Amino acid sequence: MPRRKNQLAGPTYYTTYQVAKYLGVSLPTVVNWVNSGLLVAHRTPGGHRRIARNDLLSFARENDYPLSRDFLEQSVGSSKKVLVVDDEADFSDMVRDYLVLKGGFEVEVAQSGFQAGYTVARFKPDIVLMDILMPDMDGFEVHRRLRGDPETRHIPVIACTAYRDPAVDARIQEVKFDGFVEKPLKLDALLELLKHHLGLE
Repeated sequence: MPRRKNQLAGPTYYTTYQVAKYLGVSLPTVVNWVNSGLLVAHRTPGGHRRIARNDLLSFARENDYPLSRDFLEQSVGSSKKVLVVDDEADFSDMVRDYLVLKGGFEVEVAQSGFQAGYTVARFKPDIVLMDILMPDMDGFEVHRRLRGDPETRHIPVIACTAYRDPAVDARIQEVKFDGFVEKPLKLDALLELLKHHLGLE
């Protein structure tokens, strides 16, 4: 049995849609709070709003908004951390939101191979979902660097791509990724794969 978090643990950031659901208000209401400065929000490199967990908790307490059962249930989920490395912001956001809501994971996104290195060092993920074809440093090179560092060589890395051909498949096998998923993703299957590698089944 994996350890459970207490109710003050959980994912670091939430979307405006998630906040609306957790507080039982409309999405435009949350957007208005953010725009007026009542609710603190951050911007992702892709321009999307994200609300930090502590800011959400503070806002709820100060304004006497009860948090929903969904929020409390996912807050006591797995403490495992997932890093999604992909240069497509819409894809990364979709995967992050799904894994946070359905898996109870703490999820961060790196939008390039270079950014992945810094994020791994800071975030210390338990598993990485790695796009293998990115324009700067591809997933094969990031994987090689992770495996070459004693501090990160233990982290499972799941390869992900929409571009399959025999050469790509052969290289995935050659460098020994811990798993492979193909775009477009089946999110429920991805969740089960992550749970398997994290020992959460």
